[in-house]
Amino acid sequence: MTDTQRQQILSMRMQGIGYHVIGKTLNLDEHQVQLYCKAHGLSGDAGLVSLNHDVWCRENNRCAFCGRKLKQPRRGRRRRFCSGSCRTRYCIMRKYMEE
Repeated sequence: MTDTQRQQILSMRMQGIGYHVIGKTLNLDEHQVQLYCKAHGLSGDAGLVSLNHDVWCRENNRCAFCGRKLKQPRRGRRRRFCSGSCRTRYCIMRKYMEE
């Protein structure tokens, strides 16, 4: 699975699309998509995923966009994203989801 496919899975799950349709769209096996979603907090009812993903990322020290594990600093502000590119992509995704 490529990085672009992972990003597409995330954006499609946030839109409320199911595993079967995501698999067909990205030419992946449905079970492969389901396993990736379970590992990155995107499993369950597709409508609830978009509501609960931010909470899951905060509680498990994960990037809010790609779901990578974050290393939090001992002092100072907590990290929310693993990189500046993830922050930018997240802001763009949220902008289009609100429209």
